[in-house]
Amino acid sequence: MGFKALLVCSFVLFFYSYGFSMAQMVPAVYVFGDSLVDVGNNNYLTLSIAKANHRHYGIDFLNHKPTGRFSNGKNAADFIGEKLGLATSPPYLSLISKGNKNENNASFINGVSFASAGAGIFDGTDERYRQSLPLTKQVNYYTNVYEELIREVGASALQKHLSKSIFAVVIGNNDLFGYFESSELRKKNTPQQYVDSMLFSLKLQLQVTTHKSSSC
Repeated sequence: MGFKALLVCSFVLFFYSYGFSMAQMVPAVYVFGDSLVDVGNNNYLTLSIAKANHRHYGIDFLNHKPTGRFSNGKNAADFIGEKLGLATSPPYLSLISKGNKNENNASFINGVSFASAGAGIFDGTDERYRQSLPLTKQVNYYTNVYEELIREVGASALQKHLSKSIFAVVIGNNDLFGYFESSELRKKNTPQQYVDSMLFSLKLQLQVTTHKSSSC
């Protein structure tokens, strides 16, 4: 049971609504997670030391330059988009940094990535990286996107849009690393207790996104 839970937490990937066989009906992908699916959010975090905006990251990408992905080329977020016939969901921080309201809303409706290298289910997990977007922050940003889209397209249209969209969540690795690196955490919790608390916190955050997606 413990090993199974560890696997679930270390690479959590949920697909809501439709599978890949219905890819042509999926209008957008909203991505939450860590470095496995970060497509550039950490480039905009001034304090973070978890960045992939330098060589030799990106050497196999389209322009052979680093993009903020912790990969020599594409990562899981890119492959999800490709499988669905969609462009990769852009990093949220890149969209809000442009300051163009109309452009931002158009991009939001096509999908957004909130993923951030070093992020965890727990807020303090990113301490050794100095800065990231923990899952609670990512969900808060999703709430901002949700409210913007309500104003832009209306509740009914947004509910239909979100009901067909994919929500991908890939997170938990950094929380596990933090547990095994911390003697204090190991003294306070058994591995199973810690994993149970991870699952509880993850469930609470996912409920926020699913509640909004189903109650426009």
